[in-house]
Parts: sequence; C-alpha cells; structure tokens
Amino acid sequence: PVSLYAATKKSNELMAHVYSHLHGLPTTGLRYFTVYGPWGRPDMSPWLFASAIVEGRPIEVFNHGQMRRDYTYVDDIAEGTVLALDHVPQRGSVAPGAAVHAACEAAPYRVYNLGNGRPVELTAFIATLEDALHLEARKKELPMQPGDVPVTCADISETKRELGFEPQVPLTTGVGRFVEWYLAYRQQPRVGRATAQRPTIERRRAPRARWWVTEQGEGGRPAA
Repeated sequence: PVSLYAATKKSNELMAHVYSHLHGLPTTGLRYFTVYGPWGRPDMSPWLFASAIVEGRPIEVFNHGQMRRDYTYVDDIAEGTVLALDHVPQRGSVAPGAAVHAACEAAPYRVYNLGNGRPVELTAFIATLEDALHLEARKKELPMQPGDVPVTCADISETKRELGFEPQVPLTTGVGRFVEWYLAYRQQPRVGRATAQRPTIERRRAPRARWWVTEQGEGGRPAA
C-alpha cells in the first residue's frame, strides 16, 4: 500500500479472510472505484467541484489534471452489490482457470472489483461537469498529493464472470444525473440551528427493580 488509507483497506480484507478460514463464515469484500452520483459525499470531488463552479470559486486540480480515475455511477455500484449478496462464496468453489488468489480456495471468501474498467482523465471529468452545468471552472493546478496514485482502474473480469456484473451508465449520463440532482438539492430550504425546532421529550425515571434470591442461591424475577 502507498498510503495509510490503502493499508486499512488491505488489512480489512486480510482480517476477513482469516476469520473465514478459521470459522467457515462466508465473507465478500467489494472494492468500489470512484463512486459518484446523487446523494454523494460532500467532501468528494464531484460535489466539491460542482459547488465551486456554481459559486465561482476555483477548484483544486491535483497533478495538473493528469490523473485518471475509474468513475463509476452509483446505480452500477448498487447493482453490483446486490449481485454479490446473491452469490455467497463457498469453500473450494473457485472455477478452474479462474485468476483469483489462492486464498479464495482455502476459505469461503471473495473480493470483487466494482468499477467501469475504463479510467477517465481528471480534465475530461471536469469538462463533462462544465458541460452539464453550462459553466466554466476556474482551475487551480497543484502537484500530486502525497500517497495519491496517478491511475485507478478496476479489473472487473472476475466480477463479470462470477456475478454477471456489467456497468451500464456512461460518464456523460451519470454526470448529467448528478448535476440535475445537485442543482435541485441546492434549492431546498435549510433550517439553521437557531430556528430548528427540537422535539419535546418527556423523561421519566424508570422504577428500580427488586430481585429475590432463594435459599439455594438461585436468582429470580424482579419483585413487584
């Protein structure tokens, strides 16, 4: 791993495999690749970029926009997740010739990549966002961040073969849906802390239970 974040991901998969191997509990790990779409996290680039472009603020473009990411629309991610739920891994059920790690043969354990398998350059993603917003971004180009990688790309060959996963939403369609949702979301009224109405909660002290004990030392139900 090239970052602490990546190390936590890998350690999670290793612990899951060990537990599956020792106790026979089926576990499935899903590696999501650059998920975007409505109701995305506000600290991720699609939201940050859209917000800055709409408000006329510059966006931070790391590695001068020369990075590539495997952008995957949330509907495709959801579909892949449901497919994984319907395919519970079994010990020793790896198909002959499958290019999976030997660890998957020793335990009811699988790890699947969920992505498009087609990385897009960051500058192209920004241009798609600009087209959907009908606005031009102000760009502040910066060097690569420590621990970042120039390219992410999901190898979904095993996911296709074992789960039947096929991503359906192209980037232009997905970004268009995100922008439509985002602009509508910005128009919703917000309730500030000063005006927010808190529900009235009636607090009552629970009666203290009294327990009885027999001569043999056995506990019993609470006395009335």
